[in-house]
Amino acid sequence: MSLDLLNQLEAKVQTTVDALNQLRQEVEQLKEENTSLKEEKQAWESKLGDLLNKFSSLEATAQETTLTSEVTASDEEGSSPSDTGETQVSRWS
Repeated sequence: MSLDLLNQLEAKVQTTVDALNQLRQEVEQLKEENTSLKEEKQAWESKLGDLLNKFSSLEATAQETTLTSEVTASDEEGSSPSDTGETQVSRWS
Protein backbone atom coordinates (compact mmCIF):
# COMPACT_ATOMS: atom_id res chain seq x y z
CA MET A 1 0.00 0.00 0.00
CA SER A 2 2.77 2.50 0.85
CA LEU A 3 4.44 1.80 -2.53
CA ASP A 4 1.18 2.70 -4.23
CA LEU A 5 0.97 5.98 -2.26
CA LEU A 6 4.57 6.80 -3.13
CA ASN A 7 3.81 6.21 -6.82
CA GLN A 8 0.79 8.51 -6.60
CA LEU A 9 2.87 11.16 -4.83
CA GLU A 10 5.61 10.84 -7.44
CA ALA A 11 3.05 11.26 -10.23
CA LYS A 12 1.61 14.38 -8.58
CA VAL A 13 5.09 15.83 -8.06
CA GLN A 14 5.95 15.13 -11.69
CA THR A 15 2.70 16.74 -12.85
CA THR A 16 3.47 19.79 -10.71
CA VAL A 17 7.03 20.03 -12.07
CA ASP A 18 5.74 19.76 -15.65
CA ALA A 19 3.13 22.44 -15.00
CA LEU A 20 5.78 24.67 -13.43
CA ASN A 21 8.08 24.24 -16.45
CA GLN A 22 5.23 25.02 -18.80
CA LEU A 23 4.39 28.16 -16.81
CA ARG A 24 8.04 29.24 -16.92
CA GLN A 25 8.02 28.85 -20.70
CA GLU A 26 4.83 30.89 -20.94
CA VAL A 27 6.34 33.61 -18.74
CA GLU A 28 9.42 33.76 -21.00
CA GLN A 29 7.22 33.93 -24.09
CA LEU A 30 5.12 36.70 -22.55
CA LYS A 31 8.25 38.66 -21.61
CA GLU A 32 9.44 38.46 -25.22
CA GLU A 33 6.02 39.52 -26.50
CA ASN A 34 5.93 42.38 -23.99
CA THR A 35 9.34 43.59 -25.17
CA SER A 36 8.18 43.42 -28.77
CA LEU A 37 5.00 45.35 -27.97
CA LYS A 38 6.96 48.02 -26.09
CA GLU A 39 9.21 48.49 -29.13
CA GLU A 40 6.18 48.69 -31.40
CA LYS A 41 4.54 51.22 -29.07
CA GLN A 42 7.70 53.32 -29.08
CA ALA A 43 7.80 53.24 -32.90
CA TRP A 44 4.15 54.34 -33.11
CA GLU A 45 4.75 57.13 -30.60
CA SER A 46 7.67 58.34 -32.67
CA LYS A 47 5.61 58.28 -35.88
CA LEU A 48 2.75 60.07 -34.13
CA GLY A 49 5.14 62.72 -32.81
CA ASP A 50 6.51 63.25 -36.31
CA LEU A 51 2.99 63.65 -37.70
CA LEU A 52 2.03 66.11 -34.98
CA ASN A 53 5.14 68.14 -35.73
CA LYS A 54 4.24 68.16 -39.43
CA PHE A 55 0.71 69.30 -38.62
CA SER A 56 2.07 72.07 -36.41
CA SER A 57 4.42 73.14 -39.17
CA LEU A 58 1.61 73.14 -41.73
CA GLU A 59 -0.63 75.08 -39.38
CA ALA A 60 2.09 77.68 -38.80
CA THR A 61 2.67 77.97 -42.54
CA ALA A 62 -1.08 78.35 -43.14
CA GLN A 63 -1.30 81.08 -40.50
CA GLU A 64 1.65 82.91 -42.04
CA THR A 65 0.05 82.64 -45.46
CA THR A 66 -3.25 83.94 -44.12
CA LEU A 67 -1.56 86.88 -42.40
CA THR A 68 0.41 87.68 -45.56
CA SER A 69 -2.78 87.54 -47.63
CA GLU A 70 -4.59 89.81 -45.19
CA VAL A 71 -1.75 92.34 -45.21
CA THR A 72 -1.61 92.28 -49.02
CA ALA A 73 -5.39 92.72 -49.26
CA SER A 74 -5.25 95.52 -46.72
CA ASP A 75 -2.51 97.26 -48.70
CA GLU A 76 -4.52 96.96 -51.91
CA GLU A 77 -7.66 98.38 -50.28
CA GLY A 78 -5.74 101.31 -48.82
CA SER A 79 -4.15 102.41 -52.09
CA SER A 80 -5.83 104.95 -54.33
CA PRO A 81 -6.03 104.61 -58.12
CA SER A 82 -3.49 107.39 -58.51
CA ASP A 83 -1.07 105.42 -56.31
CA THR A 84 -1.31 102.37 -58.53
CA GLY A 85 -1.60 104.23 -61.82
CA GLU A 86 -5.07 102.89 -62.48
CA THR A 87 -8.13 104.85 -63.48
CA GLN A 88 -11.18 104.46 -61.38
CA VAL A 89 -14.35 103.47 -63.21
CA SER A 90 -17.66 104.30 -61.63
CA ARG A 91 -20.05 101.43 -61.12
CA TRP A 92 -22.96 103.69 -62.03
CA SER A 93 -21.82 104.69 -65.49
